[in-house]
Formats: sequence, C-alpha cells, structure tokens
Amino acid sequence: MRYSMDVQWKLLLLPFASMLSSSLCAPLQPSSPGLMGNCYDYEIPVITQTQAQIFGLPKFSDNFDVSGLFGNLIKRTPFNPFAGTQNVTGNYTISATFCSPKTLNGHEKTVLLATSGLGYDSRYWAPSMNPAAYSFVDYTLSRGYSIFVYDRLGTGKSTKSAVSGYSDPQASTQLAILKSLTDDLKKGLYAGDIGQPSKIVHIGHSYGSILTHTLVSTYPNISDGIVLTGQTTNVTDFPAFFEAARLDIANTVSPGKYQGLDSGYLVYADIIGNAAAFFHPGNYDKEILWYTQDIAQPSAIMEFITGQPKDLGSTEFTGPVMVVNGEFDGGNCAGDCNGVTESNKEMFKLASAFEAVVQPGAGHAINFCFNATGAYSAIMDFVTKNGL
Repeated sequence: MRYSMDVQWKLLLLPFASMLSSSLCAPLQPSSPGLMGNCYDYEIPVITQTQAQIFGLPKFSDNFDVSGLFGNLIKRTPFNPFAGTQNVTGNYTISATFCSPKTLNGHEKTVLLATSGLGYDSRYWAPSMNPAAYSFVDYTLSRGYSIFVYDRLGTGKSTKSAVSGYSDPQASTQLAILKSLTDDLKKGLYAGDIGQPSKIVHIGHSYGSILTHTLVSTYPNISDGIVLTGQTTNVTDFPAFFEAARLDIANTVSPGKYQGLDSGYLVYADIIGNAAAFFHPGNYDKEILWYTQDIAQPSAIMEFITGQPKDLGSTEFTGPVMVVNGEFDGGNCAGDCNGVTESNKEMFKLASAFEAVVQPGAGHAINFCFNATGAYSAIMDFVTKNGL
C-alpha cells in the first residue's frame, strides 16, 4: 500500500480496564521519511487485564443470523446478548506509527493520539488516495504538531486472526489498549525523535470517539484535550446506522480477503451499505468511496454490542473539548446535526473550553468528504488556541 507523497509511511469502553504493560521498541532512524515529517513504525506488545462481556448467543452460521441479531438490537424492548462477564488477560501486538514534523514551530512535543472508528484502521487518518485533500496526518504535520496513529485490535496489522470476533475485540479491551498506549507515550516511548511529549491530545472518530470519551471519563487526568468526531449524545436514530450499513459476515463478502477471521467479524455487504452509512450524496468523490471500500476493515460483533453511544455518561474531565460532526450524519443526528452537536456539552460540564462544529455537507465519514481539510483546520485551530 502506498502512502502520502508528503509523509510516506508503512505501515486501538468501559471502566473495566486495569493492569496493562508493554515494552519499548524504538527504531534509531525514521522508517518512512517524508517531505513534511519523519514517521516511525512500531509493533507494540500490549498486555491487558479486563473484565470482559461474554457473548451469550450462538455464533453466526450465516448472514441471516447477523440480520436477526441486529433486528433484536434495534427494537424498542430491551435485548441482552450477553451471558455475564469474566476476567480476561490479553496479549496482543498493536501496529502503530508516530510522525513528527520536519518544520518545527514549538508545537512538535504536543502529540495527537488518533483512534479510528468501526470499518477502518489507521488509514482513516492517512489515506494514500489524494492525501492533500484527505490526510489528517499530513495536515497535522503541516501545522507543526506530532501525531500517533494505530490499528485497533482486530484491524490492520494489529493482532487479528488470532482473536475471535466473539471475545477479545470489545470495548473494555480496546479501552485498555488505548490507556496503555497513552501511558507509554507519556513516558516518551514510541515517540519517534521528539523525546517525551509535553501534551497529549486524544482524537477519535465514531467508535474511536466513544473510546476517547470513556477514557477521560474513567481517567480524567490522562489527556490534555480531546476532539470527538462523528459522535453525539443523540442516539435515537443510531439503529438506522446498522440498517444502512447492511452488515454481513466478512469472509462471506470477500472470500480470501479476510482470511483467518471467524464469523464474528462483520463488514458492509457491498459498497452501497458503505455509502449509505458513511457518506452524504453530493458531498463525496466516488473514487474515494471505492478507496474506502478497498481498505474497509471488518469489525467484531463484540465491538458493536459493547460500545454503543447510549452507554456514555458525564465526565470530570477539565481540559478543552471539541465535538465535530458531519451536517448530515445519519447515525448520530438522524441526518441533521445542526443544533444537536452542542448536546455533548452536558457531559463535559467541567471542561475548560467546549466547541461544537458542524462540517457542512458531510456525512459520518468526515475525513472523506469534500473540504475535509476545512474540518481539519477547525480542529487544529481549536488545539492551538487552547494552548495545546
């Protein structure tokens, strides 16, 4: 896979996370020097100890079973797919990349730690197609900040086929991994050539925003600032996202593409489901839609059922908070985020600053809409003016 000409690089919910550990792995030279930044690739060992939910239903035998489960999940009456909890120790490898700017302006020791949402790996932040228009990594570096991106457990180059979609990749585990990576960055591990960061700003998209929200809710002092994209407290139409995405068992959609994954991993049935869930008509290039279809990452069923927005609560986080939504985000705002995005403020009453932005014309996948850099500009302006 070829990455940006500016920055060529090779190539994660609940308050259950506890003991974590990982070990140092720092290359002496950048693995991918680019015009604007130096990028370092890492394979990071992470050990987690969490209280995990147990999937309490029969495993999917076909896509009719998938449809049946989501039918139960979106109905008005309560439905419990779990069979209790258990203490679990996980041993994983997380693939990550750290990039620092070549042109220094005093902000390089502030690191944005980015977590992608369902359906994507770290390439959500650094697509190889037309990076000048879509790469958040490139834009961050152009503003003089450093950035750390990673593949969540079960996606990209992180541990995947060795973990079942019915167990490990769930909210508590993903939260524990995010906490571990944050702790390591604070120590100066996996931080390329900048040494120990002075500040860490967490940014997420969709499910990544849910994890980020839960991180600062559970550990209020862990972050210097957060940016939540593709997420609101208004979840009345969230079931529509599931229906629009038309999820099927991944290895039945593209035989051979997702080898080694069990039936607990799901992906859009086709590009139409991708378009309906993530894009808004008239505000995207079909070439980038096809690109996102090509890089689409299966999501574990346990991620869907353990990390829903309705589970989020208020926090004691005191840093600055920004929320960015696409104007026509169907899953978060019933297709109209105007006047809805501000609702997140109720969960961050102690925040030193709060800003809500609606990206005009965009759907759920803000990073792949026309004028994505407009959203990037608003985000980085927020980071800068709040002294991060």
